[in-house]
Amino acid sequence: MTPRGDLPAQTTTFAGHRTVLAEAAARLGRARLITLVGPAGAGKTRVAAELGRAAARAGSFQHGVREVRLGDLGDPALLARTVAAELGIVDNSRDNGFGRLVESLYDKHLLLVLDQCEHLLEAVRHFVHHLSRDCEGVTILTTTRVGLGVYGEHLVPVPSLGDEAVELFLERANAVPAEETLPDVKALCEAVDGLPLAIELVAAQLGERSAADVLDELGTATLDQVLGWSASHCTGEERRVWAALSVFPADFDLAAAEAVAGADLGTLSELVRKSIVWAGDGRYRLPSAVAEFGVRLLTGADESLRRHVLHYNAFVDEATRSWFSPDESLWINRLREEWPNVRAAIGYALKTPGLAETGTLMAMNVQRTRFTASAGRLGQARDLLAAAREVITEVPLRTSLLAHCAYIAQASGDMATAIPLMDEARALPRQTSTDLNLLIVEATHLFFVEGSPDCVPVYAHIVELCRQYAPPGDTYFTELMHSMAVCFLLDAEAADKATTGLQQTAENSGVAWSRAWGLWHRGLYELLHGDPALVHPLAIEALRTQLAIGDAWGPAYSLWLLACTCAELGAFDRAARLLGALRAQERLSRISFSSMSPFHKVLERADRIVRRALADDYPVITTLGLDLRPDQAMEFALEPVPDAERRPAKPLLPGGLTRQEFTIAGLVAEGLTSKQIGARLFISPRTADRHVVNIRAKLGLPARTSLAAWHRAASGER
Repeated sequence: MTPRGDLPAQTTTFAGHRTVLAEAAARLGRARLITLVGPAGAGKTRVAAELGRAAARAGSFQHGVREVRLGDLGDPALLARTVAAELGIVDNSRDNGFGRLVESLYDKHLLLVLDQCEHLLEAVRHFVHHLSRDCEGVTILTTTRVGLGVYGEHLVPVPSLGDEAVELFLERANAVPAEETLPDVKALCEAVDGLPLAIELVAAQLGERSAADVLDELGTATLDQVLGWSASHCTGEERRVWAALSVFPADFDLAAAEAVAGADLGTLSELVRKSIVWAGDGRYRLPSAVAEFGVRLLTGADESLRRHVLHYNAFVDEATRSWFSPDESLWINRLREEWPNVRAAIGYALKTPGLAETGTLMAMNVQRTRFTASAGRLGQARDLLAAAREVITEVPLRTSLLAHCAYIAQASGDMATAIPLMDEARALPRQTSTDLNLLIVEATHLFFVEGSPDCVPVYAHIVELCRQYAPPGDTYFTELMHSMAVCFLLDAEAADKATTGLQQTAENSGVAWSRAWGLWHRGLYELLHGDPALVHPLAIEALRTQLAIGDAWGPAYSLWLLACTCAELGAFDRAARLLGALRAQERLSRISFSSMSPFHKVLERADRIVRRALADDYPVITTLGLDLRPDQAMEFALEPVPDAERRPAKPLLPGGLTRQEFTIAGLVAEGLTSKQIGARLFISPRTADRHVVNIRAKLGLPARTSLAAWHRAASGER
């Protein structure tokens, strides 16, 4: 959160309500819950925005001012998740997201603006009450048509404009009225009760007709009557487009307006001129009162909503096929911008006969773009997928859906959720179209839970299937999982080959995300099979790239790699802090490395090394890392390891053997068979036997007995 906040840019100047601003600003200094209350169109949103800007300019709140527009939100169950997303808080939680929000805000001093709460009153009451109780540094400013009725609430009425109404009219008028007509302008403002939205709507007509003519037509009018009058001065096409645009739950672009409402640029521009549609930064939206009136004009709501679903389904489908490209950041930004529409389209589709399958595929495809994970919105994705499981009962789609949900849980280390979902998917009849999804889940279970090298050939088969049938992003991801499994579970030669291939693919793709994982993977190889001293710069570059592209998922893996590497390098203080920071990052991202067997084994070794080296200092230093804020943890992780903290380089092992080869030779010296060696090192007996043969060939030894004798002698020399 920045001290300046993130209030949206205004495309028009602010006029009126100076008294309200002064009163509300005075209350901000002594109250923790202020509600701007007034009728629709009174200008509550603009007053709240101006208050926020003033507070941000004055630096009144250490952690800034943040606005969340709730008019776009239809489902009260998503309130906490929506607030978290708008505040940039990673929410991968499995509950409703409120706990994750409190975790992030309990020690913050900020102003939270919740705009347009009237349609979510009960949910907002509950939310505000508990957030105020649990986060004492948070001041909340809400806008609504009626008060919340929460203890400690300070109501600030936002009345109609008085003398300031004329100022607003002149600011918004399409033509400058002659001075002699100002009495008519004043009378017109009084006729619409000084409501800012009504004034903007009538001012937009000036030029085509005079203020006196408008006054004669309207007389004394409520906002609803002004909206009806505005509709009467639209063409039939403009009214049709206005009505169809009212199905959008959030702002939209021209392409969406064309697809859903059949609006061309000319019609849309005319609605903007008439203040029915607001425009800015290439996006459009309807004020809430205008949208509510538009719903009443709508004769084919089902058809417009269906078009909304189909448009965003096509958008998600294109994102799924296109994000793995040099335009990666563009697609992620587009997904972030369109997420409220995408989420609403999925929700509507899942509740609508004939569209449930489309909604389910959308929910699954969004995951394939990696958007919800990288943007820290995995909790919202889980909600949508859970809703899909309630309505999709037929195979093959249910099988595919269950496997997809199981994999998301596996990737988080949530095996308690993943295994029942996987078992349910396995119990359903298999069909060719679902085999790929089930194969991925089964391979990942073998990898993460059992630590079995049997997952490697399954992943290899999946890679071949993806190369034939899947988009490039899916293919790269399965290649990544295959290479990772090889690196953890097979020998150095196979790991080097897989890692090199993955890096080449990543570099050739031009995708920053894949390049970061290519670097991370080379670091993993060096940690497990090569020189740990080479890992640190690779992990640093991977982490730097992940942070630059706003990835909320990958940094946990980079912290894991850095913590394990520093332990191997002998930088024990740094390793301990990183271990503490990693635990905080696991809690933040809801990733559990302790449930992923290969990761857990390496992390356990690092933790054991550091505990032994630091003794009683270990808990103190890890707590220092645990207490770092996420941004501080990343800054610390990116620092180079000073030479003074590094352990002297280990001498080369006898015979030029790798660490793993020397270990295997030692097990031969202990009298273990290839089967026993495989069980000890979590590799297959065949792989263990091949290692023994290769070691003997490297050393020029004729038999296992001579290798055992060589190791005893070499160990004695060491």
